[in-house]
Amino acid sequence: MNDEVLETYLNIVKTHSLTKTAENMFISQSAVSNRLISLENELNVKLIERSPGQKGILLTQKGEEFVEFAKRHQELNRQIQDWSRGDVTEVLRVASVISLTDYVKGFYRELLGKGKLSITLATHWTDRIISMLENRETDIGITPRVFYSKAVEAVPIFQESLYLVSSRSVSGYPDSVDAKTLKRAHEIYFDWGTNFVEWHESQMNPLELPLMITDTTELLPELLRIPDSFCIIPACIFKNFHDPDLKLSRITPEPPPRICYLLKLKEPHSQKQELVRQFEQEFKEYVRKLEDVSL
Repeated sequence: MNDEVLETYLNIVKTHSLTKTAENMFISQSAVSNRLISLENELNVKLIERSPGQKGILLTQKGEEFVEFAKRHQELNRQIQDWSRGDVTEVLRVASVISLTDYVKGFYRELLGKGKLSITLATHWTDRIISMLENRETDIGITPRVFYSKAVEAVPIFQESLYLVSSRSVSGYPDSVDAKTLKRAHEIYFDWGTNFVEWHESQMNPLELPLMITDTTELLPELLRIPDSFCIIPACIFKNFHDPDLKLSRITPEPPPRICYLLKLKEPHSQKQELVRQFEQEFKEYVRKLEDVSL
């Protein structure tokens, strides 16, 4: 299995098209197909579903599972090449939920500018990040909640207050809102952890269905155009929208804060231990400068 074949496969996954992959790699479509067939034969698995008239590509379950292996194989090959040239760059694998990745994006710029370090950054849900740590597929996790794991240590890094966000033009929520007056039927709901869920159920009818349950904030500006809709999120997400129609309201009683955790293995790889420690220290220093958070 060589890098050329793996690069072709990952390009197919990215573009969802054999034609686009051929254009991106400046090779013929038949060459792309041959490399894909060669990879499937070598692995003895079917990676892509093929149906007459099908537009784009559809990965099989095995095809989806192989993506992570392909990326790790490429990274390992790169490290071996660096090592053979005596040009060793330390590699740190980080997995984070996307809302926290967006919030601390300046941190990665600062960290990478300080020395010889390569970061592999992936975004996943919290449960997947913990699973990746347990399987030693990543070195560090950054999440807004934790699940119990014998192998993983969770270090609270900072916490953020939660607010009600609504549209000025189609909703009339005041600057301070009594939680017991809120109707779940108007809520776009996010799960901010066990303490938040307990608070939420004590303040609102837990049997009433929300307008939507989601784990992505990208849809919020559009969804909040629904009259009387609202969501409860930290101020950092609100600020990322840069939308003058959206407003923040305080909630009483105040909901528990969202806590950001740094996750790491209790028994890390010996060669990564110092790197993880440095990352944790730099991350703590960075968040001290952030607005709207407390340590």
